[in-house]
Amino acid sequence: MSLLKTQKFSSILVQNTSGDDSLEFLMQARLFQPMAPRLLIAEDLSESEVREGINKAQVYRFMRWPLSEREIWAQLESALQKHSMYLSRSLLLRESSHQNKQLEALTHSLEAMVEERTQYIELSHHEESEKLNRERQLVRFIKDLATQTSFEDILGILRKELRKFHKMGDPILAYRLGGNKTFFLSFQLGHFTQTESLTPYEFPKTPQVPSAELIRYFANHFGRPFIKAYVVPLELRLTSHFVGGEGEAILCIENSLSDKEMGPFIDFMSDRMRPLSMALDRVLLESQLSSFSYRWEKTFDGMRDPIAIVDVDYNVVRANRKFSDRFLQHKCYESFAHRKSQCEGCPVPQAMKEGHPQAGQIQVDGRIYQVHSYPVLLDQGTRPTNVVNQYVDITQSRELYLRMLQNEKMGAIGMLAGNIAHELNNPLTGLRALTQVLLQEAPQEGNLHADLVEIEKATARSQRIIKNLLDFSKGEDQPSEYISVDEIIERTLPMLKSALRTHRLEVDLQTLGQTVFVEPHLLQQVVFNLINNACQAMKDPGRLKVTTHSEGKLVIVEIEDTGAGIPLEIQRRIFEPFFTTKKEGHGTGLGLSMSKSIIEKFGGTIQFHNVEPHGSCFTIELPRKDSE
Repeated sequence: MSLLKTQKFSSILVQNTSGDDSLEFLMQARLFQPMAPRLLIAEDLSESEVREGINKAQVYRFMRWPLSEREIWAQLESALQKHSMYLSRSLLLRESSHQNKQLEALTHSLEAMVEERTQYIELSHHEESEKLNRERQLVRFIKDLATQTSFEDILGILRKELRKFHKMGDPILAYRLGGNKTFFLSFQLGHFTQTESLTPYEFPKTPQVPSAELIRYFANHFGRPFIKAYVVPLELRLTSHFVGGEGEAILCIENSLSDKEMGPFIDFMSDRMRPLSMALDRVLLESQLSSFSYRWEKTFDGMRDPIAIVDVDYNVVRANRKFSDRFLQHKCYESFAHRKSQCEGCPVPQAMKEGHPQAGQIQVDGRIYQVHSYPVLLDQGTRPTNVVNQYVDITQSRELYLRMLQNEKMGAIGMLAGNIAHELNNPLTGLRALTQVLLQEAPQEGNLHADLVEIEKATARSQRIIKNLLDFSKGEDQPSEYISVDEIIERTLPMLKSALRTHRLEVDLQTLGQTVFVEPHLLQQVVFNLINNACQAMKDPGRLKVTTHSEGKLVIVEIEDTGAGIPLEIQRRIFEPFFTTKKEGHGTGLGLSMSKSIIEKFGGTIQFHNVEPHGSCFTIELPRKDSE
């Protein structure tokens, strides 16, 4: 037992004899030599002893006596191998325990490092979160300012933002625009107010706690004491450039913050100085522009002529009230002339091309407008980007002018006809009288009598032509009378022999006994205009057909030619005043419009249609005398 307590054994072999305490010894050996396998040799063991040896002493091998030496050594070798395995396992366990301790120490070190890093990351995350939250609040503040259009809205947003700080008063905005007058914008008892002052005082240039003089300045203006405040200067760059002077503004905020609380408040206001300056600058500029725009709009709206600003694509940029009554589409020709394309005679292209004022005439709904186009040059040497159009209605003046020309021409024709009648009627009268005398003396069977008859007819026809010319040139003071349309046509045709000389004339008059109530010289002008237009429409020798007939209670006159016809695109405009397809100086554009007015004055109608394969036909319908 002393050896078991002091020495190291690789294995323990015990031989049991009857009555000894071998199992008790092995149990003691287990306590002191746990790494040494235990072997028991016995002659006879009961089952309970074997169970006790296994459970209590953990015996490695039980051997029954007698045994040979070889068998004993074989069991000992097995026990030694088991002992070696136990040693290896023990070494591994000790090594593992040592490594576990090192790993545990490393783990504690890493945990400390991770905790330290985590605290740093949490601190950084908190700082980043605060910074991000600060930036988000600033962005939201800027977005809110961007949508505001008045001083009240801007100060209302700032007032709401200042509620984050306790002990804050309402903001006061003071600004001046290049003069001595100072404007104060503030909230009084919850209501927005604007006041003015002519007392001069220099605004501070940097954010600061205001001086006693500035506090006194505000107190005197508002009539109440100011204890503590903070002043922030604002920049007015755009407004200063626009008004041509130095615009300046300050923001005064009353507060009762402690020195410790002032730091976050100053940072808060520093972040918002620039957005507030830009928002105030924008609202001031919009206010100034609105004021200028209002004055200009009132100026242009007071003008009687339509005025519009047109860009290079004919889009209407701005227009006065005279033009805006028609301002329904984007293009000027759509809005003003109700067209799908550019107006004929529009001076805008030429003004855009040359960069100098141009003028032209356009027709809109039967009215004539003199359009003056003034190009807008933003920079010298560049092409204009806009044109200012002034539309002057010259319909009445042009009509009066053309009527004056018409009257002058008719007066000239009347003077010519009077001279012709004076110079020719006397010789013709003498010639006709002499012919009639000779007819009485000449025998009727001879050729002389027949020649004298032809001479008398020729002189009578000449006198009738002169009379028709005199009637045609008379003014509008002739009264209406009942007359045959056929008679008027027969009076008119001789005056158009020059125009008809290259064309074949076909006349079929069937209403000689039917009369209409008209002014003969006016109806004669209508017939003259229609036949003359038909002759001009036939560039080559053609056929002109003039017919009259009656249908029901109407007398119908048809004048048909074999010219080129009237193009479809201008058919709806041929009766418009001053519309003509003839070259300048070859027509006034009043012939068909005057003809339509004259026929409608007599209760009739005038229409036209193209004739296949070529030509056109004008139809006049007048009420007969017996149709009343």
